[in-house]
Amino acid sequence: MGLDKRTIKIIVIVSVIVLVIGGIIGLILGLVLPYRYVELEVWPRSDEYNYEQPLIHFRVSDSGTWHPWYMKLNDFLKAYETNVPEEPPRAPCSVRHQEQRLPVPSCERALSMWAPCNVDNFYGYRDGRPCVFLRLNHVHYWVPEPYNISMPLSIPPDMPNNIRKAMHLFPAHQYGDFIWVSCNGEFSADEENIGPIQYIPANLPPGFPTSRLRTANRISRSDRSLPDQISGPLIAVVFENPHRGVVINVECRIWSRDIVYDRNSRVGRARFELYIE
Repeated sequence: MGLDKRTIKIIVIVSVIVLVIGGIIGLILGLVLPYRYVELEVWPRSDEYNYEQPLIHFRVSDSGTWHPWYMKLNDFLKAYETNVPEEPPRAPCSVRHQEQRLPVPSCERALSMWAPCNVDNFYGYRDGRPCVFLRLNHVHYWVPEPYNISMPLSIPPDMPNNIRKAMHLFPAHQYGDFIWVSCNGEFSADEENIGPIQYIPANLPPGFPTSRLRTANRISRSDRSLPDQISGPLIAVVFENPHRGVVINVECRIWSRDIVYDRNSRVGRARFELYIE
């Protein structure tokens, strides 16, 4: 015995109401809950930081324009100062040798290893060779699938040569896995203006060691919402000879098998503008 028209109409109306309510709840949760995709952060950043239009602008001949960026990096790096020696150092310390308060012993090696992206060199801003620092965020809900030469899966054809070389120089079975990082000009004109790029520390792979990331496979589910007690690892990128007087669009991204690159997405990528006068 089939359903009468009245019953069918009620079922349809109820189904539509359930779908609408579900959509509204999903939208509200999406607005209220924090983002849980892995994010690549860029430092320094201005007080008016905007992901869509982040700008690092200064004039080399005017310390009043680059000194604020220098101070922002100092403030950012203070969270990394520690009396516990780390090998390799997680970050450069933010205390100058020339200041009255000498750096703690564990900072001595860090200052040297992270040159020229350290406080003694003003992070390169005084000389027009600025350093930016990259850090991963929102990794608590992420289980990365790193690229390495031990896996039979193919390497993307557009992966930079310096990362390919690093995979062979630092094989995963000996040094552990890395979430590789690359930066380049966002468009063809930017590629011409950006100049040489160096990743710091120069004697380490251009990537984040997974052993230092609190990813979902390394922490309990109950701890995923808790703040990190130790700040995540950093990578510095120094722009050795960027063209002056033009805005350079820079894009940085991570390389992991589980992340599909999309220029319109924020997942695993960051962009900023560099304008040096």
